[in-house]
Amino acid sequence: MENTIGVIDQINMYFKEAVLWPFALLGAIIVFAIAVEIINRRRRADAVDYYDATFRTELAGLYPHPTRWPEDLASHLRTRLPIMREAFEVLKGFIPQDQLRDYNIAWNKFYDFCRMNGVIDETQTGATSSAEVEHDPKQVFHQLVADLLAYTNQFKR
Repeated sequence: MENTIGVIDQINMYFKEAVLWPFALLGAIIVFAIAVEIINRRRRADAVDYYDATFRTELAGLYPHPTRWPEDLASHLRTRLPIMREAFEVLKGFIPQDQLRDYNIAWNKFYDFCRMNGVIDETQTGATSSAEVEHDPKQVFHQLVADLLAYTNQFKR
Protein backbone atom coordinates (compact mmCIF):
# COMPACT_ATOMS: atom_id res chain seq x y z
CA MET A 1 0.00 0.00 0.00
CA GLU A 2 2.87 2.37 0.84
CA ASN A 3 4.47 1.70 -2.51
CA THR A 4 1.24 2.71 -4.30
CA ILE A 5 1.01 5.92 -2.28
CA GLY A 6 4.65 6.69 -3.13
CA VAL A 7 3.98 6.25 -6.85
CA ILE A 8 0.90 8.48 -6.65
CA ASP A 9 2.92 11.11 -4.80
CA GLN A 10 5.63 11.00 -7.48
CA ILE A 11 3.06 11.45 -10.24
CA ASN A 12 1.41 14.29 -8.33
CA MET A 13 4.75 16.06 -7.84
CA TYR A 14 5.54 15.66 -11.55
CA PHE A 15 2.33 17.40 -12.59
CA LYS A 16 2.96 20.21 -10.09
CA GLU A 17 6.40 20.94 -11.51
CA ALA A 18 6.01 20.01 -15.19
CA VAL A 19 5.13 22.48 -17.88
CA LEU A 20 1.56 22.08 -19.07
CA TRP A 21 1.81 23.34 -22.65
CA PRO A 22 2.56 19.87 -24.13
CA PHE A 23 -0.61 18.51 -22.55
CA ALA A 24 -2.63 21.47 -23.80
CA LEU A 25 -1.17 20.95 -27.29
CA LEU A 26 -2.00 17.24 -27.19
CA GLY A 27 -5.55 18.05 -26.09
CA ALA A 28 -5.95 20.57 -28.92
CA ILE A 29 -4.69 18.03 -31.45
CA ILE A 30 -7.13 15.42 -30.17
CA VAL A 31 -10.06 17.86 -30.34
CA PHE A 32 -9.03 18.89 -33.87
CA ALA A 33 -8.76 15.24 -34.99
CA ILE A 34 -12.21 14.46 -33.59
CA ALA A 35 -13.68 17.52 -35.35
CA VAL A 36 -12.12 16.48 -38.68
CA GLU A 37 -13.48 12.94 -38.25
CA ILE A 38 -16.99 14.27 -37.56
CA ILE A 39 -16.83 16.53 -40.63
CA ASN A 40 -15.55 13.68 -42.84
CA ARG A 41 -18.30 11.34 -41.64
CA ARG A 42 -20.90 13.99 -42.47
CA ARG A 43 -19.38 14.55 -45.93
CA ARG A 44 -19.30 10.80 -46.56
CA ALA A 45 -22.94 10.43 -45.46
CA ASP A 46 -23.94 13.33 -47.72
CA ALA A 47 -22.07 11.76 -50.67
CA VAL A 48 -23.80 8.41 -50.09
CA ASP A 49 -27.21 10.06 -49.84
CA TYR A 50 -26.56 12.10 -53.00
CA TYR A 51 -25.38 9.01 -54.88
CA ASP A 52 -28.38 6.92 -53.87
CA ALA A 53 -30.88 9.70 -54.46
CA THR A 54 -29.40 10.55 -57.85
CA PHE A 55 -29.41 6.99 -59.13
CA ARG A 56 -32.88 6.23 -57.80
CA THR A 57 -34.30 9.50 -59.18
CA GLU A 58 -32.65 9.32 -62.59
CA LEU A 59 -33.50 5.65 -63.01
CA ALA A 60 -37.09 5.88 -61.81
CA GLY A 61 -39.18 3.47 -63.80
CA LEU A 62 -36.10 1.47 -64.77
CA TYR A 63 -34.77 0.40 -61.37
CA PRO A 64 -35.54 -1.56 -59.20
CA HIS A 65 -38.62 -2.58 -61.20
CA PRO A 66 -38.66 -1.83 -64.94
CA THR A 67 -42.14 -0.31 -65.18
CA ARG A 68 -41.33 2.27 -67.88
CA TRP A 69 -38.65 0.69 -70.04
CA PRO A 70 -37.91 2.99 -73.01
CA GLU A 71 -37.65 1.87 -76.61
CA ASP A 72 -34.22 3.50 -76.93
CA LEU A 73 -32.34 3.24 -73.64
CA ALA A 74 -29.30 5.16 -74.88
CA SER A 75 -31.30 8.23 -75.85
CA HIS A 76 -33.36 7.98 -72.65
CA LEU A 77 -30.22 8.01 -70.49
CA ARG A 78 -28.23 10.50 -72.58
CA THR A 79 -29.16 13.46 -70.33
CA ARG A 80 -29.14 11.37 -67.17
CA LEU A 81 -25.65 9.85 -67.47
CA PRO A 82 -23.74 13.10 -66.76
CA ILE A 83 -25.75 13.61 -63.57
CA MET A 84 -25.10 10.03 -62.47
CA ARG A 85 -21.42 10.43 -63.43
CA GLU A 86 -21.20 13.44 -61.12
CA ALA A 87 -22.67 11.41 -58.23
CA PHE A 88 -20.23 8.62 -59.08
CA GLU A 89 -17.29 11.04 -58.89
CA VAL A 90 -18.50 12.54 -55.59
CA LEU A 91 -18.67 9.12 -53.94
CA LYS A 92 -15.39 8.00 -55.49
CA GLY A 93 -13.42 10.01 -52.94
CA PHE A 94 -14.88 7.96 -50.09
CA ILE A 95 -14.47 4.48 -51.57
CA PRO A 96 -11.67 2.51 -49.85
CA GLN A 97 -8.59 2.11 -51.99
CA ASP A 98 -8.87 -1.68 -52.18
CA GLN A 99 -12.38 -1.37 -53.68
CA LEU A 100 -11.72 1.55 -56.01
CA ARG A 101 -10.74 -0.56 -59.02
CA ASP A 102 -13.92 -2.64 -58.79
CA TYR A 103 -15.98 0.53 -58.31
CA ASN A 104 -14.53 2.01 -61.51
CA ILE A 105 -15.09 -1.25 -63.40
CA ALA A 106 -18.73 -1.36 -62.23
CA TRP A 107 -19.27 2.18 -63.53
CA ASN A 108 -17.57 1.41 -66.85
CA LYS A 109 -19.76 -1.65 -67.37
CA PHE A 110 -22.88 0.38 -66.56
CA TYR A 111 -21.83 3.25 -68.82
CA ASP A 112 -20.96 0.95 -71.72
CA PHE A 113 -24.26 -0.90 -71.35
CA CYS A 114 -26.21 2.36 -71.39
CA ARG A 115 -24.30 3.69 -74.38
CA MET A 116 -24.76 0.51 -76.35
CA ASN A 117 -28.52 0.56 -75.77
CA GLY A 118 -28.65 -2.79 -74.05
CA VAL A 119 -26.54 -4.70 -76.57
CA ILE A 120 -24.11 -6.68 -74.46
CA ASP A 121 -21.57 -9.40 -74.75
CA GLU A 122 -19.99 -11.77 -72.26
CA THR A 123 -17.03 -9.51 -71.43
CA GLN A 124 -19.29 -6.65 -70.34
CA THR A 125 -21.47 -8.64 -67.98
CA GLY A 126 -18.46 -10.13 -66.20
CA ALA A 127 -19.54 -12.05 -63.11
CA THR A 128 -23.23 -11.50 -63.86
CA SER A 129 -23.19 -13.41 -67.14
CA SER A 130 -25.49 -16.36 -67.30
CA ALA A 131 -27.49 -17.71 -70.22
CA GLU A 132 -30.77 -16.12 -69.16
CA VAL A 133 -29.32 -12.79 -68.00
CA GLU A 134 -27.40 -12.22 -71.25
CA HIS A 135 -30.61 -12.29 -73.25
CA ASP A 136 -32.64 -9.97 -71.03
CA PRO A 137 -31.34 -6.38 -71.05
CA LYS A 138 -33.64 -5.47 -68.16
CA GLN A 139 -32.03 -8.05 -65.90
CA VAL A 140 -28.53 -7.06 -66.97
CA PHE A 141 -29.37 -3.40 -66.39
CA HIS A 142 -30.80 -4.24 -62.97
CA GLN A 143 -27.67 -6.18 -62.01
CA LEU A 144 -25.34 -3.39 -63.19
CA VAL A 145 -27.24 -0.77 -61.17
CA ALA A 146 -27.36 -3.09 -58.15
CA ASP A 147 -23.58 -3.52 -58.42
CA LEU A 148 -23.12 0.25 -58.39
CA LEU A 149 -25.49 0.81 -55.49
CA ALA A 150 -23.82 -1.96 -53.47
CA TYR A 151 -20.92 0.38 -52.74
CA THR A 152 -23.12 2.60 -50.61
CA ASN A 153 -24.23 -0.27 -48.36
CA GLN A 154 -20.90 -0.35 -46.56
CA PHE A 155 -21.44 3.23 -45.36
CA LYS A 156 -25.02 2.75 -44.20
CA ARG A 157 -25.46 1.50 -40.67
